Amino acid sequence: MTEPLEAIEFLARSPNRVAVLRAVADAPHSRRDLRETTGASQPTLTRIIRDFEEHDWIRRTDEGYVATPLGGLLADGFADLLTVVETEQHLRDVAPWLPTDDLDIDLTALHDATITRPTTTDPSGPLKRALELTADARQHRILSYALNRDMVERLHAATVEGTQQFEAVVTDATIEPLRDAPALWAKFRAVADSDSVSIRVADQPVSFAMGVADDIVYFLLRDDGEVLRALVESQDGRVLGWAHDTFERYWATASPLDV
Repeated sequence: MTEPLEAIEFLARSPNRVAVLRAVADAPHSRRDLRETTGASQPTLTRIIRDFEEHDWIRRTDEGYVATPLGGLLADGFADLLTVVETEQHLRDVAPWLPTDDLDIDLTALHDATITRPTTTDPSGPLKRALELTADARQHRILSYALNRDMVERLHAATVEGTQQFEAVVTDATIEPLRDAPALWAKFRAVADSDSVSIRVADQPVSFAMGVADDIVYFLLRDDGEVLRALVESQDGRVLGWAHDTFERYWATASPLDV
């Protein structure tokens, strides 16, 4: 094993080591502070401090223990590594359906994303969550290749009967199934005719379903059989910026909907 990997293993084997290094990299800590922060026993803490001093990762000052420049560098790098690994584990089950070809931001932006999956007791959980997000939103945008009955009805309630400002870029394939259901088509036309609504038809393929409800970005993830597998929602600023930029790029070349 190479020395860098040995250093990573040395830290990773002990959550207390990681906690101590991250703590002293943020601010000076006394031994008492470190015990309260990490919950480590006194003998364990003594060993960690001794090891870190031998590696020149921490030093003692009048204010307490602080990270050396090398220790701070290691703390930052290890925190980044932890975030990457945590993100991979968090997204692993839904990764096959994420629009990664279009999502040109670091996937760690989805580190704290909320994921709603179908369950045996609530198979429509992802759709229900999407409807909850959009119900009371003041501003709502959709870029999608599909609109189902529940979403059309929710849009009708929010725009025609409510005050929601709504913009959408959809495809011809999104519109055609709605025409075959007269009652649903009537509601969709009412939505499209609302003064608070602007809908355009994309002039290029749309391969994913995304919405922005106020400051929350949500993705409806479907498999190749169009089965809804998950809803992923994020309030990360990077994701929000990407979502608005992507929507406006499609919007710029789309044509106004003629119902």
